[in-house]
Order: sequence, then C-alpha cells, then structure tokens
Amino acid sequence: MVDTDSVPGDPERGREPDIAMWGASGSGKTAFLAALSVALNRSGSPGWRLIGENAVSRTELAKLRDTLLQARTFPAPTEALTHYSWVILGPAAAARRRWWWPWTERVERAPKFNLDFLDLRGDLYAESEANIDKQALVDSLVKSRGLIYVFDPDREARVGDAFKHLDAALHDVAGRMLVGDEYEDGKLPHYIAVCITKYDDPRVLRIAMEGGFTQRDPHDELRIPRVPEDRVRDFFRRLCREARDHNSEMILDLLEAFFHEDRIKFFVTSAVGVFIDEDLGRFDPDDPVNVIDDANGGLTIRGAVRPLNVMEPVIWLGRMLRPGAMRSGRWHG
Repeated sequence: MVDTDSVPGDPERGREPDIAMWGASGSGKTAFLAALSVALNRSGSPGWRLIGENAVSRTELAKLRDTLLQARTFPAPTEALTHYSWVILGPAAAARRRWWWPWTERVERAPKFNLDFLDLRGDLYAESEANIDKQALVDSLVKSRGLIYVFDPDREARVGDAFKHLDAALHDVAGRMLVGDEYEDGKLPHYIAVCITKYDDPRVLRIAMEGGFTQRDPHDELRIPRVPEDRVRDFFRRLCREARDHNSEMILDLLEAFFHEDRIKFFVTSAVGVFIDEDLGRFDPDDPVNVIDDANGGLTIRGAVRPLNVMEPVIWLGRMLRPGAMRSGRWHG
C-alpha cells in the first residue's frame, strides 16, 4: 500500500513527481490506460479508485472505460498529444489508538498519488525533424521520475521498431540530463516499469508456456499460467530475440545501460486478460484467445475483461517514489 505521508513533493509544482509513459505506436499504451481503472476495481484490495483530476481527464477516463467494457473493443491509437491527470486513491487503514493517549485514535490517511500521463503517437519518437509534440514528450520524460515503458511483442514480431523508438527517446533524454554534473554516476534517475503487453496473444502465451517461463499459482482457481517475477526479465529478453528487427536484442542492454538495474522492474501485462470459459470455470490452454476479429475487420473482446498486471506497475512506481526509496535507490516497506 502506498504511504502518502512520505510521497515526495515537487517544489515547482507542489505535487508528486510525474509518471510518464512511452512506447512505439500501437504498442498498447492507450489500452493500458483504459484497463487501469478496471484493474483497480477488480483488485483484491477493495476501495482502490482512479479519479480524473480535472473535467477533461474525467471525460477521457469515462470514454476509455466505455470503449473497453461497453463497446468491447480497444481505444483508437493516440494520434495527437494527450494529457491525462489522474489520482489513485486507496482504502484508508483502520484508525490506530495512540499509545501515549489511550482515549484517542489517529485516523490514518488514505493512500493517494498522482498519475500525470502525457501520451502521443509513438512513432513521433523516431522522427528526425523538430516536432512540438515530440519535444513536449521529451520534456515529460525529463521531469518525471517514474516511467512506464510499453513493449508489444506482437508488434515486434510483425513490424519490429521498438529499438528505434526507445533509442531515439533515451538519447534525447540523456542529452538533456546526463551531460552536466548532476548525475555523477552517469545513469538516469528514473524508476522504470517495463511492461510486456498482450500476454493474452496466443503467440506470446505459447512462447511463455513452451519456453518454460510459466508456472501455475496453486491458489488461482482460474489456473492462468503466469510468469513469476524472477523469470520476467529472461522472458523479456527471449521476446526481444523473437522480434522482426534484430536490433531488438539490444533493448534490454540499452535499458540497463541508461538506468540503474535495481530501479528497473519487469511486468507481464494484458489489458483484457486471457479467455476464461465460464462453463469450464478456468483457463483452457486449447482455447485462450480473448480478442477475436469482428465482422467489420476490427477487434472484439470475447469474454470478461480481466486485466493482468496493469495496476501493479503503477502501484510499484508510486511506492518507489517515496523519499526514502529515491535516496537509496530501492523501496523499503
């Protein structure tokens, strides 16, 4: 749970550091955002909520949720600079009696932190010419201290442009932050959640299961094969090697060259989750597909929307951005 009493403030803005997001066009950034509030609602900790900080953000949040849950499809890829200002609120802890004053209780504050997502068309990262939107996003990456990097293995198998986008963005940010003396260790100061998207895709699932990366949680009644935390980095490297572009094999090395390794955490995610046969009541490895083609050439979500590891990267970043974690390079708590 996020301890808001120790969330760092930004002296220039009077609020928490931003969490920024980037990835190639069509990599699932907008779908990730759409699934976030659903994931919070479905979490095992009741009371987590995602709230728009202003009217525009509340309207966009409602549109994203309706697209996923009501229209049962995915939001259109971002075509223009989009700014989301959201707040995550958690359930307040039970009041604690103060030992030095037996008749009074201290009401615990509800956990809260801000999500400032600046999202735009991913292919702008690799454009060589000056671009106002690209500059705005680089500015966002520079001032943020939490990053969500979205990697789409399905797109990489077909297009293979993740390295180009990542390399361009990182060098722009490094050129702004590392040429001076502020960061003497030569590393960017961010915490970065590397999110492998579309785990529900049959090809991605097959690589995970046949490659020996998965295990079953004995407490999971749905029997969904999951990649344990200590195998996700290796799974990520394997997917990079499966990409169409051979340069993708350098993505992991690039990330670990620019960021502190103990500030990088890998997540296997899915905005909608795998298909669960309601009659069977569990995951069927012979029938895992939860996204199918519709009659109009688009995509339709087949079963229930069960986001996988969408909430967890955001909550992890919120924890990492506590003052004690930022000083030591890791979170304690």
